[in-house]
Amino acid sequence: MDNITHSLVGALTAESALAFLKLKKPELAITRRTRLVFWLSAFVANNFCDLDFLYTFFLKPSRLQYLLHHRGHTHTLIMLPLQAAFIFLIFWGWAKIKKRPWEKSELLGIGFLSSLGVFLHLILDSLNQYGVHPFWPFYNGWIYADLMFIVEPWVWVTLLPLLFFASGNRYFRAFIISIFMGAMALVWFSGFIPLGIAVAVTAWTLILSFLFTVFGNSTRLAICYSALALICLTFALESRWLKTEIQERFKKEESGVKVNDVILSPFPSNPVCWHIVTVETLPTRIKYKLRRGVVSIFSNIYTPEECLHLIAPLQNFEKKHSQVIWTTEMKFDIQELKNLRRDNCYVAAQLKFIRAPFWYREKEKLYFADLRFETGSRGNFSKMEIPIKPTSCPKLIPPWSEPRLDLLGE
Repeated sequence: MDNITHSLVGALTAESALAFLKLKKPELAITRRTRLVFWLSAFVANNFCDLDFLYTFFLKPSRLQYLLHHRGHTHTLIMLPLQAAFIFLIFWGWAKIKKRPWEKSELLGIGFLSSLGVFLHLILDSLNQYGVHPFWPFYNGWIYADLMFIVEPWVWVTLLPLLFFASGNRYFRAFIISIFMGAMALVWFSGFIPLGIAVAVTAWTLILSFLFTVFGNSTRLAICYSALALICLTFALESRWLKTEIQERFKKEESGVKVNDVILSPFPSNPVCWHIVTVETLPTRIKYKLRRGVVSIFSNIYTPEECLHLIAPLQNFEKKHSQVIWTTEMKFDIQELKNLRRDNCYVAAQLKFIRAPFWYREKEKLYFADLRFETGSRGNFSKMEIPIKPTSCPKLIPPWSEPRLDLLGE
């Protein structure tokens, strides 16, 4: 997920920890210092894992190393206690330098929120199609939930009103309002979100804001957690249903085709329209096919053409079903993929990340990329120019399992 979402979730956990502390010790006065350190430790912990991008600056080639090391070792359970301990030591050392030691409750809060923040970061990053591999070194495979877009305004507009009412600082409230206005601008003016859904998001926000003015802090937290659970459950059930539906359609209509993978990502704030990428092995088992398109959950209400129109000029794309429009179709030789992996160390390294591999040659240059990140005119951040005959190989390649071992035959 994006770092704004990670930060907002961190603030939610900090408020929850403060509420629990007040519940256990009603006589305890929650000072401004206590609230600040709870929020800061939660904020740092919920974003700390993403500092892995820093060391990619020192590795070459930088783009390849970023693909391989971002969401890498810092996004694993075995590194969780080390990161949490480091964050705890930062705050402990800060207090030592200032010669103002933390209270016991503050130290417990810092330790708890540091561990919880790193753990929640791993959970949130597993929700989209990018994936994580949290069980390294015991299991090096990627885990993808394929249920949420990396930037989800539904989550923003659920958490922001809670944080506005939780804080009495006018400057922080102004900051929250600015983020909220940015989220609503994205919902209403980005062009990616249909009018009906923009109205629904706004109504959702108004209802939550009203409830937060009526109820106290504990009830606000319960409402917020329930709302987040409902959002995640909605996207999760839709993702599961779509994957099952696509698999069943292939069995009925694509005789002999093996569906290796169905990759899904909803449009931002839009549980109706989804991006879809399929990886299919053709009946001869000599070639595999990639397809990319858009699918509408409720095509009788919002057609796939209307979904597609949100992200691209409407063209004559293939439509075999009432719910799906395929915008891209590619076929590749499986043996050629194996040969590229065997003979080119750059391809071998990139295949540790790529989930839907495609390549092409242009003016004696080889380009290798992942179809799930193809965005048309905006390019593809995973695409790399690969030396056809490398004279040296990239160093410090992590041990992640290739997502497409099913094609590589191992």
